[in-house]
Amino acid sequence: MKKVLILALAIVMAGTMAACGMGDVGGTPAPASSSAASQPVSSAVSADSMDDNLSGLVKYLAANSVLFGNQEQMKADFIGAKKGVKYQFSYNGKDNVTVELYEFDTSLNSTAQTVFDEIKAKGSFKMMSQEVPAVISDNGKYLMVYKDTVTSDQNQKRQDEVTKLFKEFKK
Repeated sequence: MKKVLILALAIVMAGTMAACGMGDVGGTPAPASSSAASQPVSSAVSADSMDDNLSGLVKYLAANSVLFGNQEQMKADFIGAKKGVKYQFSYNGKDNVTVELYEFDTSLNSTAQTVFDEIKAKGSFKMMSQEVPAVISDNGKYLMVYKDTVTSDQNQKRQDEVTKLFKEFKK
C-alpha cells in the first residue's frame, strides 16, 4: 500500500513539475525587468507584414516588444484550438507575466464555440473547475490568456496595451 501511495505521489509531482516548466523551444530573450517596464507600447511594427497565423501573431507581439522569453507548446485541442503557445516573463516583477496564445479554425468546432460563447458573455471560460479570463481577437481567430501576478497600475496599463495590440492583429 505504501509503495502504491509513493508511486502515485511521484507521478503527481513529476506531472506538476513538467506542466510548470519553461520550454526551450526558442523565442525572444527576456529583457531586464527595468528596461521592459520603461518601454511604452506602440504598434511600431504593422500586422500587415506578418502572416495571419499563430506564428505571425507571436512575431507581431514580439516585434512590438510585448512578448518575451521562451515559447512552450500548449495542448490546444481541449479548448477546440488548432495550436497554442505559452510565454512566461518578467514585467515589474519576477516571472510574473504568463501569456497564452491560441489559434482557432475560422469554422469553430463545438468545443471552441462553447469557449468563445463563454468569453463573449463573461470575459472568461471554465477550465478544470476554474474561471480563466481571456480575450478573443477582433477577427475571431485567436484567443489570449494574460495573467500578471503584480497588480500595480503600471502593470494593468501594460496588460491593456498588450490586449489592444492582440485584438487588432489582422483585424
